Amino acid sequence: MKKLFMKPILLSLVCSFSLYAGTYDDSYSPLMDQNASAMMKTDFFMNGDFKQIKRFDMLWFDGDSLSSEYKNHLKEIINNIKETSSKGEKVLITVIGHTNEPTDDMNEVSVQSRAYASKIERWFRYSLNSKDSMEKSKKYALKIQDALVDGGIDKNVTVVEYRAGKDMFFTDATTQGRDLSNRVMVTMYVLNSQEKDSDGDGVLDSKDKCPNTPKGVAVDDQGCPIIVAPVVSNVALIDSDGDGVADSLDKCPDTPKGVAVDINGCPLIQNLHLNFETNSAKISQESYSKVISFADFLKKNLTYKVKITGHTDSVGTHEANMKLSQNRAISVKNALIHEGVEASRITLDWRAELDPIADNANTAGREANRRIEATLSY
Repeated sequence: MKKLFMKPILLSLVCSFSLYAGTYDDSYSPLMDQNASAMMKTDFFMNGDFKQIKRFDMLWFDGDSLSSEYKNHLKEIINNIKETSSKGEKVLITVIGHTNEPTDDMNEVSVQSRAYASKIERWFRYSLNSKDSMEKSKKYALKIQDALVDGGIDKNVTVVEYRAGKDMFFTDATTQGRDLSNRVMVTMYVLNSQEKDSDGDGVLDSKDKCPNTPKGVAVDDQGCPIIVAPVVSNVALIDSDGDGVADSLDKCPDTPKGVAVDINGCPLIQNLHLNFETNSAKISQESYSKVISFADFLKKNLTYKVKITGHTDSVGTHEANMKLSQNRAISVKNALIHEGVEASRITLDWRAELDPIADNANTAGREANRRIEATLSY
């Protein structure tokens, strides 16, 4: 953080506490946005297990606005958070607003006697009631949250709290000291990335090409079911679509190549991956052949619906990536409709860079993350 300005003032201040450095070291009840999740309303940040906790230096407010000397520091905070997220890390950001201590004790502020020292009189002139203090600290926090979102940080990973004047930062003996307690503290929590095997098939989610495999079904090294066609007199029955289920038992003929199926030859709920070039929503010729095959399957199996979800890598701002992932989803929907699939069977979703399946720090990972997921459902 830049050195505080007005050096002469510093000489007159006595820093009473530096609570910001350990905001969650001691238990307290945070006052936060009512829209915060139930998890955030617990002691999640104080007792959670994190890979890293980074507490940024304070952002000081001059009146109702962020001091100009701290705007560059805010940009550094935004860049630091985005850089961490671009490495595939999952983060949560707390934005905590503070003010100077309220002076609305009616037994004190009513005293006007000249018998009091001028220093005490100046103290009482500098008044801030509890309600205004709470609103001011909330306003500070929301302004910084808006700045983070404008800088490309997903609002869903930010948690706003406001502490009014409960945590004084500098001495309350001077007007200057009280002013310096008007601040916002930003902290980044990097979550531990624990590998999971959600469907219990022995293949970790990051490598599982067929999530939600039923319990007890044998799978290959990609987590997809291993299905062997029945044999009669040691001769395999005909399996026209090559899905491992004989035609006589196949209730979903013409399943596209590579689509995992259940014992009836019908697709498990899974994803179809289509890759895109950077900053492009155009379907490549290679990927379009997959779209055609997928459309043929949908036209022959009318009981299925599909949700098209667009994804991007982490290059660019969140807003730009959100728009790009939306355009990619729309492109695939239009292609399926062009190939004869009813529009009413297709729903859309877009997630930008929020759900990476690979490391955005390298070219191969970013290419894998630029994708469309087509999820089948009954």
